Amino acid sequence: TYYNHFANYLEENKGKLTNTVKYTQYSKAILTVTAMGKDATNVAGYNLFKPLADFDMVVAQGMNGPIWALLALDCNPKYEIPKVSGIKNRTTRQKLIDYLVEGECKNGGWNLMGESGDSDLTGMALQALAPYYQKKGYEKVTKAVDRALNYLSTIQLKNGGYGTMGVETSESCVQVLTGLTSLGIDPEKDVRFVKGGYWTIENLLTYHVSKSGFMHVKAGAENNGGG
Repeated sequence: TYYNHFANYLEENKGKLTNTVKYTQYSKAILTVTAMGKDATNVAGYNLFKPLADFDMVVAQGMNGPIWALLALDCNPKYEIPKVSGIKNRTTRQKLIDYLVEGECKNGGWNLMGESGDSDLTGMALQALAPYYQKKGYEKVTKAVDRALNYLSTIQLKNGGYGTMGVETSESCVQVLTGLTSLGIDPEKDVRFVKGGYWTIENLLTYHVSKSGFMHVKAGAENNGGG
């Protein structure tokens, strides 16, 4: 049902998912339909990678853009960025990787703004760069990832969790958890990611609401605490 609705939406909007620089809309759609076993290069006749061929538009959103574009590109080995006429700065896998490596914060990790790394963005970047970690020819990636891991270890909270912009959140914990496991790291056994005897999954479970789901932030916290 979702796929059919999505295909109809694409047809109605002539393949356009956004009128802004949020080209992550295309990347996330690619990941979604691919996870469903569908071909993201042909949804109602539209190739969802076509908009991502414009590198300038991909990076216009900041680090989010290249992170999600690289995740989308690598989610199926047959995917590639198409050649689109009229585009001066065509996206390539190497450009996406280089952009992320060059955008690393001074103290390690990645962010959307400011000088210090952010747990969410760093966890996401690790997911995108994981296929190139410790691979020949990608030494700069490996060094950047190692610095990011050290940074994530230093900013982990004493309850085993993570926060963003001064607020502890379940999503921060999840992004780091996914980033670590993408690299083959067991966060339960790796002492770098255990604080006060707690690790990421133990922290994540503290957000659970019985017979419901998971909170964004805990009760009493900022940002819709306990919602």
